[in-house]
Amino acid sequence: MPNVHPKLIEVVINQTPRAMAAMLVVSFAYLFIFIPFIPLIFIFTWLLFQIILVAYRLQNVKMFKKHLQNKDTIKINKAEVYFIVLNVFQAAMWAIASLLVLAYAPQPFEFVMFLVSVGVITAATLSMSSLYKAYLIFIFSLITPQILIMLYYGDEQHIALVIFIMIYIPAIILLSKTMLNNRISSIEAHEALEKSTEKFRQLSITDALTNIYNRRYFFEIAKNIILIASREQKCTALLMLDVDYFKRINDTFGHQAGDFVLIEIVKSIKDTMRSSDLFARVGGEEFAILLNNTSLTKAKVIAEKIRSMIENKEFIYNTVSIKTTISIGISEVNEGNFLLENVYKKADTQLYKAKENGRNRVCP
Repeated sequence: MPNVHPKLIEVVINQTPRAMAAMLVVSFAYLFIFIPFIPLIFIFTWLLFQIILVAYRLQNVKMFKKHLQNKDTIKINKAEVYFIVLNVFQAAMWAIASLLVLAYAPQPFEFVMFLVSVGVITAATLSMSSLYKAYLIFIFSLITPQILIMLYYGDEQHIALVIFIMIYIPAIILLSKTMLNNRISSIEAHEALEKSTEKFRQLSITDALTNIYNRRYFFEIAKNIILIASREQKCTALLMLDVDYFKRINDTFGHQAGDFVLIEIVKSIKDTMRSSDLFARVGGEEFAILLNNTSLTKAKVIAEKIRSMIENKEFIYNTVSIKTTISIGISEVNEGNFLLENVYKKADTQLYKAKENGRNRVCP
């Protein structure tokens, strides 16, 4: 698992381009203000490194995006380390900018750099606080040189700024922590809503007893499967299954025993099915299976296998052995029969033929 939540990394991904644009604006402002004082070789070299830093930060964003898409936890964590290194380098660049001002610009331009550093820290609260460890490292890497420079001057104004920054830093850390907690709370609430929505969706498409698809969802999806099959001229078959003498099971052993038998029948049939097949409970003891990419001949084999399996299965409910059988009707999707309603009606008709002919049989 990544060191931080992927959603927090997404915040950094979204905020970084804006933050880098702002940093370039401030960097060019620095150039404009201090070019009369700082030797050109130094100030333009500094600006070049700032531009290179921006390029690497944007590359870091691409790394995060790629690794999040691939769900590559190891590489996400490596990208976070890379992010921290780049931010330490960024802090070092602003420290160098302050030292250049200290060396070449007259007083009180050191105050300008102090304000720039405070502004960069404040702006970084929005763009970086989602990666909290990286943000803290950045703050202290950036502000420590400023404190040392103020202490270097040592007069009342500079000491006053040191006192100010000692108050400001805990406040901005507390603010960033609050922002982080709010983001985490928002993410957790969103995830809880998504889970709740997905759970509701599952309940709306699933039969509560057997945990397979319900009638409504079966008809909704089966229409699309049959439509695609007819367009691609692929074979598709529909099986209609009904538990023989199911009322007798309920009357003899009780409705709970009947429910148990239905659940066990479903479990047995599911074990024989492919992931591409669609299995649903469409009535009390009636089920439908849409066999994708399956000919009528192959569907007969599958249906007979299911019928034989249920016939030979012993259902043990509270130490009581219950035996039952199923009847199966089959229809095939073909050029003259590609509407679900028609395919379903044909399979249902064949199912009743199987029952009329003695049950426990397959009728194609």
